[in-house]
Amino acid sequence: MISFLFVDTERVWRGGQDQLLSLILGLHKRGHRVHLACYPGTLLEERARNAGILINPFSMRSEIGPIAFFSLVSILRRVRPDIIAFNTPKPILLGSLISHFIPVRARIIFRRVSFPLRKNLFTRLKYNWGIRCIVAISESISCQLHADGVPLSRIKIIYEGLDISGFPQGGTPGTRRPDDPIVIGCVAHLSPEKGLNYLIHAASLIPEVRSRMRFVIVGDGKCRPDLEKDVRERGLEGCFHFAGFQDQTSRHLLSFDIFVLPSLSEGLSSAILSAMASSLPVVATHVGGIPELIRNEEEGLLVPSGDPVALAQALRRLCNEPETRLRMGRKGRARVEEFFTLQRKILETEKLCESLIQESARISRVAHT
Repeated sequence: MISFLFVDTERVWRGGQDQLLSLILGLHKRGHRVHLACYPGTLLEERARNAGILINPFSMRSEIGPIAFFSLVSILRRVRPDIIAFNTPKPILLGSLISHFIPVRARIIFRRVSFPLRKNLFTRLKYNWGIRCIVAISESISCQLHADGVPLSRIKIIYEGLDISGFPQGGTPGTRRPDDPIVIGCVAHLSPEKGLNYLIHAASLIPEVRSRMRFVIVGDGKCRPDLEKDVRERGLEGCFHFAGFQDQTSRHLLSFDIFVLPSLSEGLSSAILSAMASSLPVVATHVGGIPELIRNEEEGLLVPSGDPVALAQALRRLCNEPETRLRMGRKGRARVEEFFTLQRKILETEKLCESLIQESARISRVAHT
């Protein structure tokens, strides 16, 4: 049995928190002792607590602060984990510092975004000092980390995965009538890197958009007022529905005919994985880890980021080709079943952590001989 302390300082629920929760629940079910330090009152805390995970409320305003320091000291003294795992960047340096005085077997980072690391000494120290392994959830993230100065020997790629039993197989192509509008859906945090302004622009370029298409945006975030304003200014009020944040997105996925994600940057995208598991064809951008999920013309269509013309053309094509939608949706489901299951993710993470603990024990024995 391994004792884990996962640390997450995010206040909102995004793909990274969904991915973390599925991992810690899986490790917990396999008999490991799992603690979670997270911001109090969040959906992550609520769901983890309800599932029997040991919760340690923790918040921090800055990367180095006395309140967060003493709070994390108290948590580490109480938990005494074998492994401390950071799911968000903010607590990495503080947690690494404290865990040198309250020893752990290994410190690991889960890197879920493809943004470049900042080019300064502070960031280089944070991602290298005492860190045994950085788990990248895509090859794209691994390459970016290496380009930013992290040795490949300390990077391990473990793809995200889904419990596919929660996603009905086959989609709903036979339930719609010929005159029903095509429902094009997106599930995303409404932040700039998701590129949803390009989706609205693309919709305005489609002549038949008002008669044939309906767009459903599931999610919330700081960009929502600007996106709604853009919809109004382009006269697309009847085409777009902003559903807001949804605790469960499966109902919406079942109502979609096409899934779209016009990201400017993406580590891997748990939303695309969910769409593929729901047998939906995907239109997405060729950025980050998305091409590792979606092969162009196989599970969906990939277009350049920031290109509303190409995005409009891809959406029009799938709207006009129901058999292509069905074929791509089935291939997406099969790809998730083969390569992106939750069980694989949990077992690969467990194996990695066992190897880190064994290596730590070997180094300790050598040091004492």
